[in-house]
Amino acid sequence: MGDYMPRGNNKENKTNSPIVPKITASPDELARMTEHAKELFLQATSRQEIDLHNPDEVTQGIIDYFNSCERYNMRPGNLGLYAALGLSRQDVNNAITGKSKAKVSPASIDVLKKAIRVIGAYREQLGAQGKINPITLLFWQKNYDGLQDQTQLQISADTTPAAALSPDEIQARIEKDIPIDGDYKDIDP
Repeated sequence: MGDYMPRGNNKENKTNSPIVPKITASPDELARMTEHAKELFLQATSRQEIDLHNPDEVTQGIIDYFNSCERYNMRPGNLGLYAALGLSRQDVNNAITGKSKAKVSPASIDVLKKAIRVIGAYREQLGAQGKINPITLLFWQKNYDGLQDQTQLQISADTTPAAALSPDEIQARIEKDIPIDGDYKDIDP
């Protein structure tokens, strides 16, 4: 990944952001990435299609993808994995969520899920070792690895009908739920 530019030190950094990377790739890096993409394309189009109902063929397709990444010194990713198997992101999402099992068998879905978890663990290690921008890692984890920013709020209501309560029980609830002026201390200035 490219070098990171500090805020305001480079006129090329038009965003003036401390976290937006200066993205550069040498012609050799671009050629390597293009060769890798070409190999994935040729794998997906020229060889016999992977039988997505056969977990052994899916496993071999995944291993072939990882080997290709290693050969070209490329980082594996979800979309590359899907392309190597002849799938789109939507195909995988539909298979995993159960919307369409016609394309991928349940046993092959299990293999694919394991590969996706391995790629997520790989990204996590890149982040832990400072090899990628933390913002990029968060994006990947939220969009591909299922992590979420969430706050849990639990609301429960007492659904006892007021008609079932006696006047004394209603009065007790009111006193419990509504603050009375005497419950608070005045703050001296």
